[in-house]
Amino acid sequence: MKTDRVTLLISPDDKRQLQDLAADRGVTASELVRQAVQAYGASSIDETRELAALTAELRSAIPGMHKSLRDANAAAERAIAAIGAKPQFKIAEPAAKYRAGNRRAR
Repeated sequence: MKTDRVTLLISPDDKRQLQDLAADRGVTASELVRQAVQAYGASSIDETRELAALTAELRSAIPGMHKSLRDANAAAERAIAAIGAKPQFKIAEPAAKYRAGNRRAR
């Protein structure tokens, strides 16, 4: 395997943290950095592909959603027109007016 040298400048605290983490995993600090770079690249590529697939799926669903909304609006407008054309119930007079009228009639 061909390799290149990379110089990484980090604080002494970060270096200790890196070395401790590498020791906990049983690898060198260099190997831990290589693994981290590979894991980061793989996950970001997978996430990008997944996001692209979801975006395509949403874009293909939008025309159907628009049609559903238009159909729902048309159905609501028909229902409102039907209610307005034929009242289903008579609105009662206010109770105070009804009682006042009854008192006069007695």
